[in-house]
Amino acid sequence: MNICGVLVHANPAKAALVAERLRAMPGVEVHDAADGGRLVVSVEDTRDSLALDAISQIHRTDGVVAAALVYHHFDSESETVTPRLAASPSAARPTA
Repeated sequence: MNICGVLVHANPAKAALVAERLRAMPGVEVHDAADGGRLVVSVEDTRDSLALDAISQIHRTDGVVAAALVYHHFDSESETVTPRLAASPSAARPTA
């Protein structure tokens, strides 16, 4: 299980729309918003996707200026379901 704390900086004019789009992403929760387009977000693995993939999607969201990982917790002993790695774009990377 991965739990990630992410500070997202959005264009202030698009911050509300960015927050709405992030809330629609599986495993993503928007906890707070501050002046200047700053959003406090958590990202977790889900049954179908890895937190890493959600963070990549956050970076590609229109209106996001930057997203920084500020906290990470990994628990290999968790009883949660392991995400299907075959569905992850990062799992398709060729090995060297």
